[in-house]
Amino acid sequence: MRKLIITCLVVVCTTFWGHTQDCKVLINALSLKYEGECKGNKADGKGKAVGQDSYEGQFKAGYPDGEGIYTWKEGDFYDGSWKKGLREGQGSMHFKKDGKDSVVAGFWKKDIYQGRFEKPYKVLGQSSKVSTVRVTKNIGSKNYEINMVVSNTSGNTTKTDISASAASGVAKMKLTDIDIQKGNFTNKLDLDNAERSTKTIIRGVEFPFKATFRIEGEMVQIEFLEEGNYTVEVNILQ
Repeated sequence: MRKLIITCLVVVCTTFWGHTQDCKVLINALSLKYEGECKGNKADGKGKAVGQDSYEGQFKAGYPDGEGIYTWKEGDFYDGSWKKGLREGQGSMHFKKDGKDSVVAGFWKKDIYQGRFEKPYKVLGQSSKVSTVRVTKNIGSKNYEINMVVSNTSGNTTKTDISASAASGVAKMKLTDIDIQKGNFTNKLDLDNAERSTKTIIRGVEFPFKATFRIEGEMVQIEFLEEGNYTVEVNILQ
């Protein structure tokens, strides 16, 4: 009976080990050893991979995918969401800086840190005639500004149509007031040199910034959660 139990254990262990060895991890730095679930000879499900670096968590089709912890050979580690071997979604990066433990937490996209929030802004409300509001964070700019670009369907005239537009009482719309609920700004500059829109540059913005932007009777309420340089494009039906 004892021999039978030992033989069964050997067979089970051998089968599991052989299964594990045939299961591939498609990240070179993790490809030395794998233990865990497998599908189609690739790591798939919960498992642990070791090589130059190590990873423990969810896999899919041979890549870290889902929730898991990746530890680099230097000791830095990332704990969070993955997609096809790249940091994607919410997580925290832990590393040493000047001999002290540091953490960067927030959201990643295609292995690049995006910021503390999934979106650095929220459009909280808009009046009925505001058809679209598009907010873009301008990566790389060091000026903390909000560029408000306003266009309206009736007022989007070309230079050759300006006289006819003026005669009919139709004109381009522009930002008229800013009601601040959070944060502040230094000054604003109104520009009206474009053929099909108006632009207001709001300078020296203190973030987080929340305000209701009033556009000649219409309004858009936006909260900017992170500091940066933004462009807000507002189209109004009129």
